[in-house]
Amino acid sequence: MSFASIRGAVLDLGSNTFKLLLAEQKQGVLRIFHEKAYPVRLGEGVAVTGKLQPASVRRALRVLSSLQKKIHAFGAQKVTAVATGTLRRARNRHAFLRPATRILRQPVRLLSGQEEGRLIGLAARVLSRPPRPRYHLDLGGGSLEVIDFLHPKKPKIRSLDLGCVAVRDTLLSRQPPSPDEWMRARQKIAQTLAKISRPTRLTQATFTGGTGHAYACLLRKKNMKARRLENLPIRRPELVRQILRLLPLSAREIARLPGMPEDRVTVALPAFLVLDEVIGRLRLSHVRISTHGLRYGVWLGHIAPCPIRRITR
Repeated sequence: MSFASIRGAVLDLGSNTFKLLLAEQKQGVLRIFHEKAYPVRLGEGVAVTGKLQPASVRRALRVLSSLQKKIHAFGAQKVTAVATGTLRRARNRHAFLRPATRILRQPVRLLSGQEEGRLIGLAARVLSRPPRPRYHLDLGGGSLEVIDFLHPKKPKIRSLDLGCVAVRDTLLSRQPPSPDEWMRARQKIAQTLAKISRPTRLTQATFTGGTGHAYACLLRKKNMKARRLENLPIRRPELVRQILRLLPLSAREIARLPGMPEDRVTVALPAFLVLDEVIGRLRLSHVRISTHGLRYGVWLGHIAPCPIRRITR
């Protein structure tokens, strides 16, 4: 193995899905062999109880065991596994982290909100196509990260408990919600976002997270490959139309909509609401999807032997 060549694996152990990236980097070229999100729903109920549920832990560990087999078969020379919002919040996080460490034969890195934002921002700045906007947003199941690049050398990072699973469980647990529940949810989200300074002029953002995939699938009325969504614009009028479309529907009715990803059925409406409120708060005139989320930031920050110039599949 030369200094600038490595075969590695990144595991992003999120609230709603576990994402696995298997890749090889030779010099400045990163070749992707496998990239997929696996539904686990580890964060179910954590925002309400503060604890991981036993069934969720068992389900997540089964998935993790299968992913470890894929990593071993791939022959990864370096493996980095990171955990985010749900495991930061759960008081009994070690009920998952201890057996996960045994399965992976190494510790899982529990990222702080700031470190998660730093790695997400790193991927956004290094791998997104120019022009690079002021903001990058990442909406996960447990948290929302807002990275402000007004001063690129010292970006401001805010990690807020506005993940789509957390919002669903604490504010929008019924589908469809009552008018009062919907109004309270909007008010609570707006209050939380008020912690972020509002810009004085129109701005733009890139956006990562499964919410962008759900939006595109509903828009196109078919299941889209996530990697084909790079730079797809999210237009606020269309986002509002999708919110109004989902708002009166039951979860069963949402599941029957053409293109709706199965793992987003119960979180699509909370996620769209959070994104809509963020667009308003940050005065975003333009939002475009980036497919290079946290897992790429982890690769850049912990595995890459040299800068990445190109990504191939």
